[in-house]
Amino acid sequence: MTEPRAPRLRLSVPGRPLPTVAAAYLVAAALMVSACSISGEPAASSPDLSARSVTAADFPAGAASRIPPPAVANALADVTGAPMPGQAATEVSPPDCAPVPVSAEGAVAFLGPGPGERSTLTSIVAGVDTPLDDVVGLAERCPQTTTTTYGASSTITTEVLPPPPAPDGVDTATIRRTTVTGGGVASTTSALSLLGERDGVRVYTEYRWPAAGSVPQEASAALDELFVKAIAAAFG
Repeated sequence: MTEPRAPRLRLSVPGRPLPTVAAAYLVAAALMVSACSISGEPAASSPDLSARSVTAADFPAGAASRIPPPAVANALADVTGAPMPGQAATEVSPPDCAPVPVSAEGAVAFLGPGPGERSTLTSIVAGVDTPLDDVVGLAERCPQTTTTTYGASSTITTEVLPPPPAPDGVDTATIRRTTVTGGGVASTTSALSLLGERDGVRVYTEYRWPAAGSVPQEASAALDELFVKAIAAAFG
């Protein structure tokens, strides 16, 4: 019997080349789609959160694309810091500092270019079964962790910053992660995430850029604006 081939998935951002992180989402998504089609096991149903998500028009200049559903799990892992789906070889040190994975069932994600060079803006709305306080508590308890996958190690420094304002009843948090990967010639990636949550639904908006240091003012303003729109879309 011939195994079905993984479908070709494309994600483009108007006027910009595909960011590396988005390409990684798509490669993993294609593998997952192939595996699911071979196993024949149906996916669990979950409420579709499309009506509670921002759209491409909510990003700067309307330049964004919806991440294909099979790749949303990888986008969530990237934004939350959890291991990518299927990466059983990933080790986190200290072990009790591994972030809890968030289910991609019903989740919706958009990716667009950020104001800075090789930067991105991401928005995700997803259902969760743990409170936002748990995410903040883990970040405060684990300011520095190391992840190792197939011998490649990264050191992640996590900071909890003052939470952004939001409507009554919506819990919020601000988390910054700086990831240094490699040995002799290390690469650095920073991500600033604004989170909002109410009644089991969580919103993530993230600005990611390939450097350390402070967030440029233009990027901070763009992230704040996207977060306000994401909160309005998710919680009214």
